[in-house]
Amino acid sequence: MYEIWHWQPLRFLGLVFGMCLVLAFVLGGSAYALDYKVAITNGTASHCLPYPSCYEPYEIDIKPGDTVTWINGDNKTHTATAGTPNNGPVGMFDSGPILPGHSYTQFFGTLGKFPYYDRVDMWPSGIVNVGNPNQPGAQIGWVNGTLSLSTSGGGGNELEITKQIENTGKTDANSVLFRLRILNDSGFLFYDNLQKGSVPANQNKSVSFVWESPKEGNYRLNFDAENLDRQNSENNEVSYDLISVSKSGSSPMQPITTRQFALNNGSATVPEFGQMPEVVLLISVISLVVAPTLFRLDP
Repeated sequence: MYEIWHWQPLRFLGLVFGMCLVLAFVLGGSAYALDYKVAITNGTASHCLPYPSCYEPYEIDIKPGDTVTWINGDNKTHTATAGTPNNGPVGMFDSGPILPGHSYTQFFGTLGKFPYYDRVDMWPSGIVNVGNPNQPGAQIGWVNGTLSLSTSGGGGNELEITKQIENTGKTDANSVLFRLRILNDSGFLFYDNLQKGSVPANQNKSVSFVWESPKEGNYRLNFDAENLDRQNSENNEVSYDLISVSKSGSSPMQPITTRQFALNNGSATVPEFGQMPEVVLLISVISLVVAPTLFRLDP
């Protein structure tokens, strides 16, 4: 008695469709992952002053599943090590030596705020904020390009510094601590002031500070905002501007164009081979399980 194998086209089409679903599931999540670039700038000999760090941007906001790539543009070796110069490494990630012209990429899969520093120089530092933009809660952040300066007081001896902060979240930020620190080119602290306020959901708010009797020179403005309401999980927001103060001329105080330290510079990336082993394994398993059903064995 001969055995006759019958071709089952509908089952074959079902197998093809199933494999397509597997590929979409495996590759779909990473196809839209973003890779954010952080430049290690050339200037660590002077600690990159008057800028806050030799990492640019200093603070970066990403989502779970994204990656961050540090590119060493300096002529010295550096690292990107999770932790702080005061407390040392915490073991979350450590690039090891990043040689001049080389880079290091780190994957972030969990929510949180990850400060990092350079173990070689101990001065450069930065922050990676991993958040979920779809989660409920307040999402506060300083608005770049909104810095304004004006004089007040008798004889114009007070400088009023105003900058806008926004809340793009769905919840009011009812207890926010605003802070402004003013430093000169050498890092000397001239001004440090705190104030408390709120930022309603989906609104902007102007926050003003008054600096009495400023001296001539170039200064770095360090803005910080911390939501004290612990039921929300958003991160602190930091922003930086440079200003020049002069006692002569028609514009005694003016902002200086500065690098932005909270850039969203992610680019879509699709891994070339990162998921291939898993894909091959899944297809092999499906083939072993389903392929025998493609044919019907008749006696």
